[in-house]
Amino acid sequence: MDDAIVQAVANYAEKALGKEGFRYTCAVVANCRMLVAELEEENEGIHSLDMNALIIAAYLHNISTAEFGFSDHHVKSAEMAVAFLHTLDAPEQLVSHVEQIILTHTKAVAPEELDLIPLEGRILYDADKIGRLSGLAVVTSLIEFGARYPNRAVNAEILAAILRHIEERFIDLYQSLNTVPAQQLAKEKFGNTLAFLDGVIEHLSDATPV
Repeated sequence: MDDAIVQAVANYAEKALGKEGFRYTCAVVANCRMLVAELEEENEGIHSLDMNALIIAAYLHNISTAEFGFSDHHVKSAEMAVAFLHTLDAPEQLVSHVEQIILTHTKAVAPEELDLIPLEGRILYDADKIGRLSGLAVVTSLIEFGARYPNRAVNAEILAAILRHIEERFIDLYQSLNTVPAQQLAKEKFGNTLAFLDGVIEHLSDATPV
């Protein structure tokens, strides 16, 4: 691995994303390393994997969000990644590979289409999504709803409907994971979150509206 380029990329990501954004990015990088280690242990045919490109893409996959938000962030982040890697005189093959990984890391892929997506892109997708299957992600979703509809009154019925929608999103997200290690890693966290949501929804459904 080209440690000089990776370190420069990490420094760039930290400055661009800020403390909280970079903390999440580092968690994604760690998830990538863990998933690759699990795949290697299971002999899942990852001999062609480019670890250098994967780690660089993991650091840069959200690079545009602090300035431009999350709408189509994979496109803008890929553009910014390419521009920055060119300033480092990174090999063009590496630059192109990183670009493709970032461009594909947000896409849920049907099993019959997996071969159309770079393996590194599938791993980054899983690494990025694992953290979104926890109870903390429920809180984040509720905060996002409040920010989007600041003047909307919420009673027990509406909150239960919101949580059902969040639960559906969680199920879709879990089912979209590409690798067996990611599914295994997320299974307990996913199960706990679903049990929590089911309990809250049941309680709200029995509650007397105020």
